[in-house]
Amino acid sequence: MARSPASRRKIPIYVVGVNPVVRFAAGELARYLEKMTEVKHNTTMASPRLSSREGIYLGTVEDLEGLGVHDLCEKSELDDITVLKTVDNALFITGSNPRSVLFAAYRYLELLGAEWLWPGRDGEILPKIERARTYGFEMREQASYRHRGVCIEGAVSPEIVIGFIDWMAKRRMNEFFLQFKTSQYFYNRYYSRQYNPRAKPLPKLSVEEALKTDAQVIEEAKKRGMIIERVGHGWTCGALGIEGLGWDKTTQPLSEKQKELIALINGKRELFGGVAVNTELCYSNPEAFNLLVNHVVQYALDHPEVDILHFWLSDGMNNHCECPNCQKLSPSDWYARLVNTISSKLAERNCSTRIVFLCYANTLWPPIQENIEDNYRNTIFMFAPITRCYIHRLTDSQCAGSVSLEPPPRNRVAPPRTNCEFTQLLRAWQQRCQSDSFLFDYHFWFGMDGLDFLIGNIGRILWHDIRDLRELGLNGFLSCQTLRAFYPTGIPMAILANTAWNSQASLEEIIKRYLKAAFGEEAAFVSNYLEKIYSFVLPAENYAHRDPVLAADLDKLQELLKFVRKSRERLRRVAKEQRSVAQKKAVFYLLHHNRYMALVLEAAVLYSKGETDKAVALVEKAMNHFLSTEAKIFKVADVYLMKSSLERIKAKYMPTIHSPY
Repeated sequence: MARSPASRRKIPIYVVGVNPVVRFAAGELARYLEKMTEVKHNTTMASPRLSSREGIYLGTVEDLEGLGVHDLCEKSELDDITVLKTVDNALFITGSNPRSVLFAAYRYLELLGAEWLWPGRDGEILPKIERARTYGFEMREQASYRHRGVCIEGAVSPEIVIGFIDWMAKRRMNEFFLQFKTSQYFYNRYYSRQYNPRAKPLPKLSVEEALKTDAQVIEEAKKRGMIIERVGHGWTCGALGIEGLGWDKTTQPLSEKQKELIALINGKRELFGGVAVNTELCYSNPEAFNLLVNHVVQYALDHPEVDILHFWLSDGMNNHCECPNCQKLSPSDWYARLVNTISSKLAERNCSTRIVFLCYANTLWPPIQENIEDNYRNTIFMFAPITRCYIHRLTDSQCAGSVSLEPPPRNRVAPPRTNCEFTQLLRAWQQRCQSDSFLFDYHFWFGMDGLDFLIGNIGRILWHDIRDLRELGLNGFLSCQTLRAFYPTGIPMAILANTAWNSQASLEEIIKRYLKAAFGEEAAFVSNYLEKIYSFVLPAENYAHRDPVLAADLDKLQELLKFVRKSRERLRRVAKEQRSVAQKKAVFYLLHHNRYMALVLEAAVLYSKGETDKAVALVEKAMNHFLSTEAKIFKVADVYLMKSSLERIKAKYMPTIHSPY
């Protein structure tokens, strides 16, 4: 006979020390144990005389030494280590820093059966247990990579961002990057609802309101001990006093003084394409050079809450200054000089902020004359192969093209589209810098837009890419992505988190665990269903890099369409059998996606038969499927991104259509 809740015994939870992140970890542990045992758990400050009593003790390694517990792990502010260790009747939960203590607490809950399928309470799987366990633990885990983060993108609300950060901590991801000096652009994408005429727009945030919202987001991240990264875009125009908080065209007129400092292109000094953040400066002009350096340094000094500051040049391409003095150095050489100067000035001011520099766009090719010196151990190299192939893993030597890897003439950059070229550029950059480093990549931007089944198994590619980071000489992964990337399942996000933490994690085990939590006894059916869908595009068969949307085989399309339609009834039966809120929603999202796939596949079949108008009509119907149901899927699917992807398909089917997104 099962024991009643009243008879279940709670385990004391002791907080060792006064660190606020550790106290938060203890509160989280108590909250979840109460949900799982139906018995309230309280937290108490520990004292030396308590260390031999039964209970769960949370503290940093330094604080646990005060209780006489030694040598559980080394201390590190940058690298995460988690420890669960039973000593007599006590369980000690600790880590290499306060953030790692929180990670260890969530790891303990995972071992008790907790799962977090997507952000929010409705994504939690919390099994009922008799009591918390303190015995039998001897676990020490160290993250495979230092950098395990996400960069804000897409259309988001503050609630979405904070919920996502909470999910990240539960999955032991440690860095969050807010682009620009405020993330107003991404908030207002969501609030304006320009992508969805069926939704009522909300008041847009002003810059001041957006900054307050950013502060709330940062507070939530710091509560969890996470590393905050900021800016990236907007430095070049910001140095001139021109606001650059997005990619909109600037209406502000330029003064003659500002024009003197802007890059000379085709005989003119003006904003590149009218967009401030896409504009470079005349770096051979000492005033422009120093304005930019001092602008970055002052921001770092004024914002001690920012741990890592991304110093990027403009977001344009082929827009560097063509004046005689600027042409004496390559764009990457000027960039290296800027980075070295900023690094030196931050060290002189005893500023602990680290600076990110990147291989991207105009700086794909490394410096020729300069090196990134990293004399002060405050620079981080970021490899951002944005135009790479996502059908194949980054280290796939057969994924090759014909782009010359000789440094191109000024403002004649043609970025590679295949991966062999990108990895060669990476190796060349690594000869010019010895900094800490990570991969900045876009799997969830290009692959998780509802069209991943027409592109390839993006989760499998992601798994390979993260596992290959050490081989590439990179120490982590920062994902530039929509934060609502849990549609139709959260499997790719689970792959990201699990593999970044443990590069030896089995892909099959990650998927199996997720499916078991999300679909219970129907996990095997859902596994087979997803495998069929995501085997539509086989990487080994597409080294010619044919567009799967346009070049799909008609017989394969019809076969997959038939399978998708046939599976719908079984999915409906699965939905009726699920009990928990999370499992019911997990099947609902699959059914929603099933309907969407049927429309897109039927459109592809019609296009293959030459019935373009009917194909476009079905793509629009798929678009309306998202727009009309946004309220039901907004937590897991970014409808802004979905619509823009479908607009691109329409443009491919009917090239006279131009997408506004």
